[in-house]
Amino acid sequence: MRRSFAIDSCLAGFLAVQLLATLPVTLMMSGPGKAGRPALVLVPPWGEDPERIIAAAGGREIGLVVAPVARLAVLDRPEDAVAGGAWAVLDATALASICGF
Repeated sequence: MRRSFAIDSCLAGFLAVQLLATLPVTLMMSGPGKAGRPALVLVPPWGEDPERIIAAAGGREIGLVVAPVARLAVLDRPEDAVAGGAWAVLDATALASICGF
């Protein structure tokens, strides 16, 4: 029983290291969001309402699932979303590559 616990712990550790190493690199390589194209809007969970930030940037949400700190949206003025309280607006092709599309 102890041996399988050690192996499971090792595998969980390797998975965590892989996630922590690849996710930031993928997000940094995505570049800034562009007007009229799908973008990933990262917002603080304690800040302004994400729908208001997106609407103020002349955008609309896309997708069926919403996350507490990220929304997919098409924006007319991505720089206005950052000025309105978003942490970052990234090109959504990075998300598509993570998801395997």
